[in-house]
Amino acid sequence: MRTFASLSLAVLLAVGFAAPAAARGKAHPTAPGKYTDWNGEFDELEIVASFKLADYAKVVVEPFDTSATPLPQKDDNTYEPVQRVLARVTPPFTAGLSGGLPKPQVMLAEEKGVSEPQVLLVRGTVTIMDPGSRAARYWASFGAGAARTQIVGEVVDAESGKVLLRFTQERRSGFGGAGGGYEELMERNLVQIGGDVAGILKFF
Repeated sequence: MRTFASLSLAVLLAVGFAAPAAARGKAHPTAPGKYTDWNGEFDELEIVASFKLADYAKVVVEPFDTSATPLPQKDDNTYEPVQRVLARVTPPFTAGLSGGLPKPQVMLAEEKGVSEPQVLLVRGTVTIMDPGSRAARYWASFGAGAARTQIVGEVVDAESGKVLLRFTQERRSGFGGAGGGYEELMERNLVQIGGDVAGILKFF
C-alpha cells in the first residue's frame, strides 16, 4: 500500500471539487437498510451493518474491477481514451475519497486481498465508463454529450471480511475547455464519486 497525498490535492484543485450534499445539512440516515437518493446525492446505498469510522485507523482502496466494463468500438476515437482511464481508474477515485475524508488516513492498495485490523476496505467495479460526445458538449452544451461513470462498490471491515455498506453511484461531467477532453471528464467523475463515498463515511 502507499499513502495518497499529492495526486489527491492536484486532482481536487484541478476539478474544483464540490462537497456532496451530505455536507449541506440534508437527512443522512445511518440505520441498516436500503436507500435510494440517500442524502439527496447518492443513487443507491445499502447499509448492511452499523459501524464507527472512528474505530478505524485507515481506509484502503483496492484496485477496481474493470474486466467487464463496456468499451466503445475499437475504431471509435474514444476507444483509446477509455482504455487509458480504465488502466488507472482507482487513483482518481482515491484522490476524491482522500480529499473528502481528512481522517482516517486514506491509502491505495497495490493489490487485492488486504486483511488488517482497524482497516476499512473500499472495493469497486466500474460498470459504466461512457466518454460521451465532445462535439455535442462543444456545440450543444446544456449537458449534451456528457461523460458518464458508474461504480458499484462496497465498504468492508478488512479484518473480518464483513460487508458494511454497498453502493451504486453515477456521475456525469459535460463541461470543459473546447468541450472537455474525454480523459479529463471521465477522471473528474471518478474523483467526484470518491468524494461522494467520503460524504457517506463521515456520518458513521
